[in-house]
Parts: sequence; C-alpha cells; structure tokens
Amino acid sequence: MDNRQLEVFAAVAREGSFTRAATHLHLVQSAVSATVAALESDLGERLFDRTTRRVVPTAAGQALLPHATLILDAFRAARDAVEAVSGGLSGAIRIGYMTNVTLFDIPELLGRFSHDHPDVTMHLAPAATGTAGLAEQLRRGDIDLAFLSATPDDYPGLQIDELASSPLGLAVPAGHPLAGRSRILLADTASLRFVDYREGFASRTLLDIEFRRRGLRRDVQLETSDTNDFAALVANGLGVGFLPQYLAEADERLHWITLQDVDLSMRVSVGTSRDRLLSAAASRLTALALSGRPSP
Repeated sequence: MDNRQLEVFAAVAREGSFTRAATHLHLVQSAVSATVAALESDLGERLFDRTTRRVVPTAAGQALLPHATLILDAFRAARDAVEAVSGGLSGAIRIGYMTNVTLFDIPELLGRFSHDHPDVTMHLAPAATGTAGLAEQLRRGDIDLAFLSATPDDYPGLQIDELASSPLGLAVPAGHPLAGRSRILLADTASLRFVDYREGFASRTLLDIEFRRRGLRRDVQLETSDTNDFAALVANGLGVGFLPQYLAEADERLHWITLQDVDLSMRVSVGTSRDRLLSAAASRLTALALSGRPSP
C-alpha cells in the first residue's frame, strides 16, 4: 500500500465514480481501476460496491477512508513544510461555494489569491444542495474549505468564520398590495404564496424552523437553488420571498419589508473542518478571506 494507491482510492470514494476520479486525477480510467484492484489485493478486501449508477465504499472501504485521508494530509503537510523553506506555495484547493452571492466578492478574492500564488490550482464546487450540502462535503473531506451561509453554532464540528451579513426581510413585487409597508410581523406573511430556496439552503432552513416554532404554516409554490433566479421570480409576481436586504434593494422591481418581530440574516462565512489539517495553500486562502471582512 502506497501513497498513490491511497490517493486514487480516496478520489474514487469522493467522486463515487471511477470515471470522474480518473478525470480529477488526470489518469485514464483503466489506470484508476488497476490501482484500486491492486490495493484491494494488498489488503485482501473489496473496497467498493460497483453498481450501474454509483460506486460506493464497502464496510472495509469506509473503515479505510478516514485513515487514508489522514495519511494523505500528512504527506501534503510534509510537502508544504519543504516548500515553505523556499517560500513557494503549490498544490490544489477544493473549494465549495454558493453561486451568484455577491454579498462577499468570492471571485475577486480568488483572483487576488491566484495572482499571488499562480502555482496553486483551485477546483470550484458549486453548492447544489446549499449550505447543508457544503457542510457535509467538509465533514467527508470532499472539499478543503467552503464559502457557506452559517454560524459556528450551526455546525459545531466545523470552523466557521463570518465574512459578511445582510438582514433577511420580505421582498414583494413593486405593485404588490404590501409594497407600501415598511415593517411586517412574521405571522402576517403566513397566508402569502412564496418563492424560496430548496431545502438545505441556509435561509430556507432558518425560516422553516422559525415558522414551525411559532406553529405557523406557509405555502412555498416555487423552489430554486439560484439567487438571481429567486429575485427574478419574485419580481415577476410568482410569489413573495424572504431575501437579504442588499439583494432586494439593488433591484428596482422589488420592495423590501423589515421583519418586525424576528432578527434573521443571510451570512457568507468561510468554513473548514476541525478534524483535518489544512494544506498551506488552503490555510493561506482562508486567512486572505478573513483579512478582507469588515471590522466589527
């Protein structure tokens, strides 16, 4: 068993596919399959169950994965230590992020980092299942860091640092009957027809919890995973929605109403796993993100 075998094994476990693992590792699929087969032969155990749709770790594979991750992290830390002697920085960072969220300028941050560290490769993974999905990817080690909407209390196993926030309020189309209001009680919104994010997205989770806590029900007619689509759907009269103030006030088609009896915010935070050692590159990117957040 060697480092390369463990790297290939971890990539297959992370991607759930020999084909995607081969693409990620820049190998042909036959090489990935042969490497996994050799590792299985060395260990005397089958590491994956292969189906037509997905490759899933067996019990033996699940037992090996955290140890493989620790070993690979240790190899990476050793390389980082040697590179630090000459001041160099290389390697790759796997980054999860929320799409079309401009509250914190993630592309600008990545551009500055790439300018300073051109030998670091960045792999971006959009948040298809929202903050909950990004948090799970961090826990599994599928990504190194994530830009997500969370507080430290939301995910105790993760290191969460807030970068920016904006209050959540009720956004309605400019011609809506409520467009003359400046403040509203949460209970007074329950009878409205809503557009919202899909379950798993942070603001949807916050609001669902708050409505349930008050014994209220609401009708979510349309769901989306895209912030720009969300605002456009509300602006075109397909429902009202709870949007951050910065986003609603930037669209003249929308009127934003303060929630009078609850204080909720959309946040952009940077998150990493407390159980994994960050590479020097990922640690440097995290520090750069924190250096650009507003002073308290």
